[in-house]
Amino acid sequence: MKKGTVICAGNFELPDLNAAAHRVLNDAKLFSLSEYNTVFLGTNRSAQYYDGIVRCSYRLGYDVYERAYPKTKKQWASQILDTDDLSGLLDRYRDTRAVLLYNTPFATVLAVRRAFQKRGVRILYDCTEWNGYTEGDSLKRRVKAFDSTEIEKRLGKVCDGVIAVSRTIADQYRPYVPVLLLPPLVDLKDPIFRQKPVVHPHYTFLYAGSPSDKERLDLVIRAFAALPRDSAALRIVGVEQEAFISEDPDAALYAEAENIVFTGRLSHRETVREILSCDCFVFLREPTRRNTAGFPTKFVEASTCGARIICADTGDVGTYADESCTLLPELTLPLVSNAMRQVFEQGRVLHIPRPVFDYRQYADACRSFLEEV
Repeated sequence: MKKGTVICAGNFELPDLNAAAHRVLNDAKLFSLSEYNTVFLGTNRSAQYYDGIVRCSYRLGYDVYERAYPKTKKQWASQILDTDDLSGLLDRYRDTRAVLLYNTPFATVLAVRRAFQKRGVRILYDCTEWNGYTEGDSLKRRVKAFDSTEIEKRLGKVCDGVIAVSRTIADQYRPYVPVLLLPPLVDLKDPIFRQKPVVHPHYTFLYAGSPSDKERLDLVIRAFAALPRDSAALRIVGVEQEAFISEDPDAALYAEAENIVFTGRLSHRETVREILSCDCFVFLREPTRRNTAGFPTKFVEASTCGARIICADTGDVGTYADESCTLLPELTLPLVSNAMRQVFEQGRVLHIPRPVFDYRQYADACRSFLEEV
């Protein structure tokens, strides 16, 4: 018999459209092991704006509702401050024990607290980032920066429990509320991790992500250029060659090499197959505030697939790394080049899946957290 319902709300796109969706789905699987049902209230970016919520027919094993993604300042203000949609779900699911807010604005936390705490509903928060940056006009940027500061400094004082993706975030809130440390998780039994890999003729490095000032794809490409062209390959997922060269024209000489393949954007399933098929996964994230507080999902997937990994030693990565992972103390071309050359010279190794991020490993910790809150 279920102990009750947890309503999970935030700007995630189910069933499988972003990393946030994977996060909350694995939260729900954990809650199921503790005998709690989960109901989702997500967002739909592709639909025309509409008021209220709609029930979806996704075959996920959970009830899923969606709101249209806001497009105007008025719509944003309504979604941040209005709790009517959540209130309707609480009326429908009368055994609701908690509302779990996924990376919502601080004002939403306050609004939900005021609306439901007297009804005996616990207010939980899943915090996977401290990110004060956003695109837009100066007012929007100032509001985002202020909100990020409020989340960091005051969240622990206004909610009943926090799920934290990293120790940096967890340590911030532990003096105030119960905290569940939960890195990005996977379901090791998911068929996505049992796909047949592609056998490449050459030793294959892989990068998957979105290059920016915090991810150094340029260093990966320049370091790779020093390896033998007839026996090594680099595959780059999530990026078009033209787009990369337009952002970094100086790298064009390297990026246009025949043994470098830009696949463009792939589905999550296709990206995992690329990881299963590579010999070494490389991603280089700068030690920014956001990267230190967060946790790279691609590290989790590469580790689960059993791939060799080269990455920067940022945040909690070092805690979960083993002998198959090369951690770089800083991001310089000589260090990256040396690391890639060493794994290349060691040759191919058998992929052995690692269960450290399987959600079942965290069942006891989750059960204790839910009992405490």
